[in-house]
Parts: sequence; C-alpha cells; structure tokens
Amino acid sequence: MFSFALRIRPRLAARRGWIPLAILTAAMASAFALGGDRGYFYRGDIHSEASRRTLAIAELLSPSHGFRLTRSVWRDADGGFEYDPYSRFPIGGYALVKLAILPFGSDLAAKLLAARVLTLAMFGGAALFAYLAIAQAAGGRWIALAAVSLAFSGLFALHYADAVFNEGVMDLFGAALAFHGMVEFARGGGFRQLAVKTCAALLLGWHVYALILPFAVLGFGGAAVAAARGAAASGGLTAAARAAGVS
Repeated sequence: MFSFALRIRPRLAARRGWIPLAILTAAMASAFALGGDRGYFYRGDIHSEASRRTLAIAELLSPSHGFRLTRSVWRDADGGFEYDPYSRFPIGGYALVKLAILPFGSDLAAKLLAARVLTLAMFGGAALFAYLAIAQAAGGRWIALAAVSLAFSGLFALHYADAVFNEGVMDLFGAALAFHGMVEFARGGGFRQLAVKTCAALLLGWHVYALILPFAVLGFGGAAVAAARGAAASGGLTAAARAAGVS
C-alpha cells in the first residue's frame, strides 16, 4: 500500500495543475442548468428587450436584404422594401445567432433556446480565455481561478449570462479573446494569433477598443523608446571609438 502511494503521488502532483481548470469548467457548466425557462422571455427588463431585438435582426439578416442590420422590414407603396436600420453593433454577433437559429424554421421557442445556448457557451468561453490569460500573466492557476470566479459570479454577470445581446456576453467574449491574444503575444506567441483574435473580437463588439488602443500605444511607444535608446547608445559607442582612434 505504501509503495502504491509512492508510485501514484508523482502522477497526482503532475495533474494537480488541472484542478483549477476543472473547477472552473464545472462552475461554467452549472450556468447551463441554472436559470428560467430559456425557451421563453422569462425576464421583463432589458434582458428580454435586447434579446428580442437581437433575434429580430438576426432573423432578417439575409442576402435578399443585402445583409442589412435592420429591426423590421415592410413593403412600400411601390412594392419595394423599407427598413428600420439598427447598425449600432458589428455584424459578427448577429451572424452567429443567425447560424444558431437557422435549423429551427418557424419554431420561435427553439430559436430562442438555441440563441441562449450560444450565449451561455460564449459566457463560458470568455471565462476560459480570461482564466488562461491571467494564469500566464500572473504565473498562477489558483490566482487566475480566484480572479475569474470573482468576476464571473457577480449578480449582473449571472443575470445577463443568457441575454442574447451584442453589448453583453458577446462583447465580453470578444474582449477576453483579445486579452488572451495580447498575453500570448507578450510572451512571444507571435503576431498572427493576436491579429486573428483581435479581428474576431472586433466583429463581435466595440468595447474591445478599450484594450486594443492602450496596448497598441504602449507597445509602439515602448518599441520607439527602446529604438531611440539603442540608437543613442550605438551613437555614443561610435563617438567613443572615434575618439579612441584619434588619440
């Protein structure tokens, strides 16, 4: 028995690092089970209003309307189409909702349920990307678990976790995705993955600019300062070499 414990202890220690991620996964999975009847509009605030608007725009997103972002469509006196445009947010979130509801035809309850499952999946994905980024930046998985747990367990976070709304979970997912790309880039992960994640985030929402712009300014500014210092140092070495040659 003692020898068995000695053999299994290194294996348990090697897998111990996955415990925080397993806890986070279980917590995010519970978000799917907790909530009201997600095939109906069961909340009366902006949660339902925004979900209705997003579903309407996604439903009307089609080639026949030129992929316009519009809340409603009707015929004018000449038989053409008139639109009520609503292009406050990028097209990416509406396109994802469109793909989620497309298989369900005229079943409105099934469409709403599919859209909310998509939103909950993005809520879990945002938590996962935030966890991975913080774990790398802070150098500790338990620190990352604590930070993500505090951020994603708040009253408003859980209240709007299944709201089909671009300015909610979809935008949060994009921000977490871009943040993960920035941390990977800072650790030598390459520019391509950062560009792909940033472009995907910009297709989901605008709030990611609050991350992108400071990161770009500080990054380019730091590179410019480093280049200037390098040039000054090389210029000083050259002058010193010339002075030594003259003497």
